[in-house]
Amino acid sequence: MIFKIFAFWRIGLFLVTFLGSLALPKIDNGGFGSIGPSRQYNYWLSLAQWDGGHYFQIAKDGYIFISDYAFFPLYPALINLAKILFLDNLMITGLVASNVAFLLFLLIFFEMVKKKYSREVAISTIATFVTFPTTFFAVSYYSESLFLLLTVITFYFLSSKKFLLAALATSLANLTRLVGAALIVAVFYSYFSSFQMSLKAINRKIILAIPALFGLVIYSLYLFSKLNDPFKYLTSQTFWQRSISDPISTITSYIWATLVGEARPFNDYFDLFLTLSFLIILIAGVKKISSSLWIFSMLVILIPASTGTLTSMPRYLLSSLGVFIIVGSYLTLWPRLKIALWAISLAVQAILATRFITGYWVA
Repeated sequence: MIFKIFAFWRIGLFLVTFLGSLALPKIDNGGFGSIGPSRQYNYWLSLAQWDGGHYFQIAKDGYIFISDYAFFPLYPALINLAKILFLDNLMITGLVASNVAFLLFLLIFFEMVKKKYSREVAISTIATFVTFPTTFFAVSYYSESLFLLLTVITFYFLSSKKFLLAALATSLANLTRLVGAALIVAVFYSYFSSFQMSLKAINRKIILAIPALFGLVIYSLYLFSKLNDPFKYLTSQTFWQRSISDPISTITSYIWATLVGEARPFNDYFDLFLTLSFLIILIAGVKKISSSLWIFSMLVILIPASTGTLTSMPRYLLSSLGVFIIVGSYLTLWPRLKIALWAISLAVQAILATRFITGYWVA
């Protein structure tokens, strides 16, 4: 079933974006995947727009610019390791890695949801995820699919109380994305809530959860040895117009700007709408999912919102897996609503994906 869903969706996405690239005008955004004075349009390169170009450059040349350190190393490192399988072609390697990782994510996510809920809820959840407006990023030259795979592996092991394996998957996730820190919280919460609290039990078993910290520690030590700044992945965020703030202030500033009619790009309204929607769904469905997954799903919203902007939030929300499970479970109760929701969401995805490959900023 999952193979069929993935194949149908992936072929459809390719046809829509490829035909769109032939029919629609492209813009020069100055990036690796766009057209330019000395660059002809290439469909496959267009899948590495914006952040994808930085991942490609890191995979090819390593970390050169200070701003690059905001991009965590596991995805480009994996591309470098696997490139020998594809005649050292970094572009093909990255795209294959993203697509394979996303398929594996869907398979494990389906099994995890089916095990806890039902096959019907699992299918509904997967369909909701695949049709989400920004899911195309999971098969682009981005680290999204790798992070999703490591995240669902973590929760799959947590559901079986295999804390050491969950911690190791978390460690790898922390080498993939900054929001991997949210997984550390989820692992330790799940660990401490799994037995009757006592200092003796903690001392005896804490070693099972400690490896969750390894990934972030390794990257921090690398940055300290090279730049004398173990938190360069945070300080380099300023190069991307991000600064430390509290999520409430960030969200309320967007709401206020909307209420007073301040002129803003359409993307800002879209970012705010999806962010608020996810927060409301999580709060309303708090009893539908495990506490550890709820905490993680909330943190992967609040952490990006703590940078003073909601830019890219529609893409970051892909990691809030609990929301998709909540929506998927509710949609099994309303068959007509789910068809309408999936159709509308898929149509928006087609529009956004086509804009993305023609050079426009989406998320």
